[in-house]
Order: sequence, then C-alpha cells, then structure tokens
Amino acid sequence: MLTYVVNVWKCIMKLPKISLDTNVFIFGLRKIDPFAGIVLKHLFQFDVSIPAQVDRELRINLTENELHQFYELIGLLSTFYIGYQPPADTLLNIYRQFGLKTGDAKIAAFCEQENIEIFVSENRHFLQKLPKRSFVVIDSKTFCQRFSFIKVNTRKI
Repeated sequence: MLTYVVNVWKCIMKLPKISLDTNVFIFGLRKIDPFAGIVLKHLFQFDVSIPAQVDRELRINLTENELHQFYELIGLLSTFYIGYQPPADTLLNIYRQFGLKTGDAKIAAFCEQENIEIFVSENRHFLQKLPKRSFVVIDSKTFCQRFSFIKVNTRKI
C-alpha cells in the first residue's frame, strides 16, 4: 500500500530533477559544509540522479563507514538513480570540444542526457559558462537559498 501511495504521489507531484557532485556528498557526510549537509537532508524532495563518474569518485574517496552512510541515505529515497549507461558519444564529444577533461565531460553529458535541471557542486562552476548546457550549476548554499531551506538575510544597512 505504501509503495502505491508513493508512486501516486510522484505522479501527481513533479519533483525537480537534480544531480549532486562528489564533493557535496563528501562535505555533507563529513559535516565539512553545513549547506551540503542541509542538501543531503532534503534529497527526499527531489528526483535525484548521479552519473557513474560520481559514484566511482565516492567509492574511491569515502571511508567504509562513510560509504555505509551514503548507501543508507540513498536507500531511503524513493527517487534515486545512478546512471551506469555511458552518455551518448555525440554529447560527450560536444563537451570535450569545449576543452573539458573526460570526467567533467561525462558529468556534463550525463546531466544533459538525463534532463537534469540543477547540478549541485562546490567546484565545477566552470560548467555554468559552457555555451551548450541545459542545466544550471549552483553551489550548496545557493541551492538551499533557492528552495528556502535557509533564510536569506535581505536586510539593508
């Protein structure tokens, strides 16, 4: 019955489709960046997909305990997808022509191929400057502000 309710809810509510960079998971799990932690706490409100590249980087950089926390976190989500299917060569080549390294090109091509709306990253903001891009690149703090997970001080002095 619960599965039915969740599936009906997902059909009624179009969840924003997002992807997270490796550093957002690492900073959130290690409590290095409070905004990354807030992003992780609110993932249930989104349709989350990550490319195989991010999954691979997480398995390399996280400790065994952190990996357990990661899989525990994503196991609770009703919409989480790891894209092991490589992006189309045509998309990958487009992003390589922009001068991106292979890993960065794979992430950008994945975001476009999977119709990601927002890519949350603390260090891949150069993707925002690409001429061919169907997704927005923002950091954790901006993401939290955009979805009102934190209050923005707009008081003028």
